[in-house]
Amino acid sequence: MSHEQFAVWATMEARPGKEEEARVFLREAARRLGEEPGTTNFYAMEIGDGHFAIFNLFTDEDALRKHVEGAVAEWVQESQPELFTKPYEITRTRILTTKLAELDRAKLAG
Repeated sequence: MSHEQFAVWATMEARPGKEEEARVFLREAARRLGEEPGTTNFYAMEIGDGHFAIFNLFTDEDALRKHVEGAVAEWVQESQPELFTKPYEITRTRILTTKLAELDRAKLAG
């Protein structure tokens, strides 16, 4: 199993006409999260008709807590009302198992 065991899944809906700004915002979020050592992966997805989702992976529960209380989360909360119709619907999750292509390629190469 991967070392990332804790995750957050969140969905959001862009305000009409703000879809491109939402895309830019999510790309900027990925850049800013590069400075959070406990946040290992961040995925932003467009799931259709102005709806978006994010999926973050964390090394442990402490890293998740630091993320939620950190500077990136504060920036997100400040930006959210302008870009999205309502607060994010956030679900905290615990990863049970994974299948990662990188691991499969490493096994084949080794």
